[in-house]
Amino acid sequence: MYTNEHYEQCDAFILPEEQIQFTTFPTQVVSEALENPDKFPVVIKKDTEVVGFFILHLHPPKTHRTDEKSVLLRAFSIDARHQQQGYAKEAMMQLPAFVNKHFPEVTAITLAVNKKNIAAKSLYFKTGYVDTLQSVMGPIGEQHILAFDLQKEITFG
Repeated sequence: MYTNEHYEQCDAFILPEEQIQFTTFPTQVVSEALENPDKFPVVIKKDTEVVGFFILHLHPPKTHRTDEKSVLLRAFSIDARHQQQGYAKEAMMQLPAFVNKHFPEVTAITLAVNKKNIAAKSLYFKTGYVDTLQSVMGPIGEQHILAFDLQKEITFG
């Protein structure tokens, strides 16, 4: 889980220009998340270094969940200096166990991914997420709602 000791490393995050349209810098959302009892900021670390960030949002809007006990993955990003090294895939593969440990009542992980964000969609499909066939309009267009059922046996393609 994120703590204030991670702020400096999160503030130094670099995101490639083409990814900024799809996500946000950690420090742009962490303060609001910390003030919301349903949002839990999380850092992805390699040893002591923060390489990624995301927020888990309990009780998300109905448009972004598969059932009442879904948690929404938001603001997922990997620092540009650590991309293409497998951290995003490893984080997504470890996420179900992390959610089970910290939020045992949660039955599914959902996320919204812009239909134009081919790289992210590929990652999510490779790590067990399925298209729910739901979509919502986001700030820059249609977003597909993907889900990972925590009640099924975990297998990755």
